[in-house]
Amino acid sequence: MRLSPWRTVRGKLIVLAIGVELVMLTIMVANSLRLLHRAMTEQARWQAEEMAPVLKAALTAPLVQRDYATVQAVIDESRSVGGVKYIAVLDRFGKRVAGSGWPGSLPLPSPSKDFPLFGGGADEDYHVESPISQQGEPLGTLHFGLDLSQIFTARKLLLTQGGSIAVLELVLSSIIMMLIGYWLTRHLTPLAQASLEVAEGNLTPAPLPEGVDDLGRLGAAFNTMSRAIAERVRELTQAKEALLVRAEELEQLNRTLESRVQEEVAKNRDKDKFLMQQEKMASLGQLAAGVAHEINNPMGFITSNLGTLQKYLGRLAEYLESQEQALRETGDQERLEGLRTLRVRLKIDRILADAGELIEESQEGGSRVRRIVQDLKTFSRLDQPESSPVDLNECIETTINIAWNEIKYVAVLKREYGELPQVQCHPQQINQVLLNLMVNAAQSLDGQGEITIRTWSEPGSVFVAVSDTGRGIPEAIRGRIFEPFFTTKEVGQGTGLGLSISYDIVNKHRGEITVESTPGTGSTFTVRLPAIPEPANDAEPPVSADGPPPKPLHGLTAVERLPQ
Repeated sequence: MRLSPWRTVRGKLIVLAIGVELVMLTIMVANSLRLLHRAMTEQARWQAEEMAPVLKAALTAPLVQRDYATVQAVIDESRSVGGVKYIAVLDRFGKRVAGSGWPGSLPLPSPSKDFPLFGGGADEDYHVESPISQQGEPLGTLHFGLDLSQIFTARKLLLTQGGSIAVLELVLSSIIMMLIGYWLTRHLTPLAQASLEVAEGNLTPAPLPEGVDDLGRLGAAFNTMSRAIAERVRELTQAKEALLVRAEELEQLNRTLESRVQEEVAKNRDKDKFLMQQEKMASLGQLAAGVAHEINNPMGFITSNLGTLQKYLGRLAEYLESQEQALRETGDQERLEGLRTLRVRLKIDRILADAGELIEESQEGGSRVRRIVQDLKTFSRLDQPESSPVDLNECIETTINIAWNEIKYVAVLKREYGELPQVQCHPQQINQVLLNLMVNAAQSLDGQGEITIRTWSEPGSVFVAVSDTGRGIPEAIRGRIFEPFFTTKEVGQGTGLGLSISYDIVNKHRGEITVESTPGTGSTFTVRLPAIPEPANDAEPPVSADGPPPKPLHGLTAVERLPQ
């Protein structure tokens, strides 16, 4: 690969030389201009300071006598000396009485404060303004301008000469650096070519020129290195052949060992899976019991105190009303009016109304907390380790309360409950199945979506369907979603056990779980469980140790929407 000229050592040396020369020449020219600026400025000021007293001395007497013809003659004679662009004299009232070199129709320029080195045209003047007086009495004002064109000519000549010198130095520096770069890099091209040959597999390239200078020693070192590499490669080739034989033996041993490990893993996977699930649900049950105990007691105090506070507030409102009625009966209108004004200023009526609403909202919140705690305890079902008759609609409601934080921000939840017979099951395990299906539905949504939970019954069976409007499941992986440890989530976001555990739980309850999905439209998971046969009309329904079973939610259809 051929390098760009500016990426070679010679190119970089030329760029470096040009850069250094440019910096030095810029500094030199800038310093020369600065010195010229200072010298010419001092010269112009000195000339103005020398000329102003002479002119004022010659103009004082004619101005006193108001001999403006003599004033004009003095001005004309002074301009003939040279170097003076214009002279103008104003009387003490600011009226121009004499002048030369400046049009009378134009206003006189302001005095110059500095030397305009980089000016041009009409700015190539140094303007002076000096008052004329005699014994403290003002007679007028002297205005004159010095011609600075010679200074600008000198500046142009300096810049032209400096630029010529700079160009000459840049050309000479570039030629010298090219020669130096060629001498320094004369061996680098063969070295690069030999290196590429070694990289392509030629371990015995043509020897490089050797010498006593640094580049010659570099060539000798490269020759030695290439010979050492060739020898080392031969040794490595022999070692590689020996390793290949050993690797084949180890691979065969590894295949045998891997087969045995897979057999052991397959034997213990189901056991570990259910142990994990049991430990998780046991921990959840212990947590639910502790939370119920720790929260219900203080919530009882809060609810009781809110009820008492509501009664006190009613009595206080009754007392205030009685007090106002008593004042009206006494006829003390002044005190009654003052009390009403104070009542309005303190917003007593609004406080009484808002306080009642606040207490009702607080009581409603307390009831909500107690319901959530009870649902959490019901979800874990530590007090029902054996199977029992259960209403699936109530199980769904309990699970919704547990999964609501996962659902409410991403979906509109629709409930379509049918009238269901009870099923004989382990409530804790069925709750876990429902929770997995609801969480999976919420996580499948991209943005805002919709989740529908529908229940219905057929002779001998109860059905629960959880539908979503999410991404759907591709046909290629639909048959594997119930396999243990299979997941499409990112690492750390899923274990691949949720649906596998749910599948095993439903099978153990003599039911089945199926899925229907359309990519881009959504999925529907349907769980079927066997229903408890309905008793005869004259038979009494079974009663558990905790009392009669809860009433099912029959024929319920509801939509849960996000809060606005």
